[in-house]
Amino acid sequence: MFGPKSGLRKTAAIISFTTALTLTTTLSVTAATPYSSTVNFLAKSMVDGKALDGVPTGSPEYGFTLEAMLQLKAGGRTFVQQLPAINFMLATRTQPIGSSSKGYLFNKDAAKSPKVGRIGKFLFTSEALDVSNNAIRYEIFKKLAAKINSKTGEISGTEAGVIDYAWVALGLNSYQEYTLANRVIQKMLTMQNTDGGFGETDLMTSTPDATGLALQAINYRKTFGSDSEDKKRIAAEKKAVAYLLATDIEDNHWNAYGGPSVNSTAYALMGLKAAGKKASSLAAHTEWLKNQLAPKGGFMTDWSNGVGDVFATAQALVPLLGKSYLDLLP
Repeated sequence: MFGPKSGLRKTAAIISFTTALTLTTTLSVTAATPYSSTVNFLAKSMVDGKALDGVPTGSPEYGFTLEAMLQLKAGGRTFVQQLPAINFMLATRTQPIGSSSKGYLFNKDAAKSPKVGRIGKFLFTSEALDVSNNAIRYEIFKKLAAKINSKTGEISGTEAGVIDYAWVALGLNSYQEYTLANRVIQKMLTMQNTDGGFGETDLMTSTPDATGLALQAINYRKTFGSDSEDKKRIAAEKKAVAYLLATDIEDNHWNAYGGPSVNSTAYALMGLKAAGKKASSLAAHTEWLKNQLAPKGGFMTDWSNGVGDVFATAQALVPLLGKSYLDLLP
């Protein structure tokens, strides 16, 4: 069963299908990574292979689970090895939608309002793992599109500021809704702060997390719309990169809540990678991330007592391998 798991970030096996959905894919063997203990640590943290434990309710932590599935793909876990999670999280309506919009993609308010950022993450993860869930994706997309002003790109119901906007743009582009994604991106660019960064719940306070994810959203496609829109994107990218390079700490990491953060460093590195920064120029930062690995796998945090922290690991393996989330797309 799902139960409490310490270290949740402060903001934060083949099985038989029992549903009518049949998933088809071409299986390929991915080369083993040099971080197999960390891959195994994260894989074993998925309860019954399905999802990460949440805190404190004992229910699954859905948002981090979607990202954990991306990390596991980067770490060489095949489609078949991830089938329990794919079936649980992506391949049936039960968990994401449920009956009467009661699934994990919706708030528990009276209106059962969509969690727009998480819907974007659902669409992106479905595409990155090449899951044949088109009917579910379409149903989810319609609910997301209803929350977006198709002329201005403004999204109603955002809770995490630019992080929500970036995940929505990533999800829309992965669903090939390029025009709507462009509108969302252009709106997101208006939220860029004078220091070049982007903010979360407080839009005026830039964070490496929001900025790193925004850079990935900006770089999903090299052309978005008109020449003037593309120029705005390029200018915003340069300012965001400059912000990240100016705010890393001397020990080659980024901070959150006043201390070194594996998660923030991971998001910043993925953003810089997506923006075209070469691995050689980020080697010191990657080395810092590597030094946070626990002896038995997983990334350590200030509160994990020398062992791997599940929720840091669920976001940090991809950049350790020199990749961004964009590199995981088929």
